Order: sequence, then C-alpha cells, then structure tokens
Amino acid sequence: MLKRAILLVAALIMTAGICAADQSDAEKDHVEVYYFHGDVRCVNCHRIEMYTKEAVDEYFGKEMESGKLVYKVVNVDRKKNQHFVKDYQLYTKSVIVSLVKDGKEVKYENLQGVWNYLGNRELFLDYIKNEVGKYLEELG
Repeated sequence: MLKRAILLVAALIMTAGICAADQSDAEKDHVEVYYFHGDVRCVNCHRIEMYTKEAVDEYFGKEMESGKLVYKVVNVDRKKNQHFVKDYQLYTKSVIVSLVKDGKEVKYENLQGVWNYLGNRELFLDYIKNEVGKYLEELG
C-alpha cells in the first residue's frame, strides 16, 4: 500500500513537471503555421494540407524540433475550434502563419496564395517557404 502511494505521488510530480514544461514552451517566442479545414473536404483541400506539411517538414525541420515553429491542423467545425473562424476571419480552408511573442500572438497572415499554386507543387512549396521564412526572420 505504501509502495503504491509513493508511486502515485511520484507520477503526480512527474506529470506536474511535464505540464509546467508544456506551459513554458507555449510562452516561448515562436511561429505557428495552421491549416484550417472543416468536416467536408475536397481533393484540393487535402492537397493544401499535404503540400503545407511537406513544405514545413522539408524547409523547417530544425525549427520544428527546436520549438521555434509549430504546425497545427485544425478542424474549425469542432465546437472548441470555432472561435478561429472569427479570430482569423476564415471563409474557406486556409493556411495561417502567426508570430507569437511572450505567449501572445502579435501578428498573423492568411496565406491566400495557396489557392493560386495548387496546380504547381514547387511554386506552392516555395510560397510557404518564403512566407513562413519571413516570420521566422522576424522572430530572430
């Protein structure tokens, strides 16, 4: 019984440490790249997600590992995510790049050009690379 109690306390302490680490990571200066979609998705919507993920992985692997860049796929049809529609004035599937400093978003951009480059993978990847790169430069 005592052994179980000690294990339980140890687990709680470890969990608290992990939560504290996660919280401080969220407050670090970083760039977020979001792909927003809904429940209903077409071939182009899947392609935007695939190309965006490919660009982020290919060009910003080190930044992802270090936490300077975070990539998130978000379904805005889920109740907990519906605020993003208003926050970013979304009207269709979108890629948003956001600069976060001291735990607060200081600026963002809707990368509407993704729709223009769907037919050319290389131009799409370059577009994501350039736009995300600008935010990472500003991050320092």
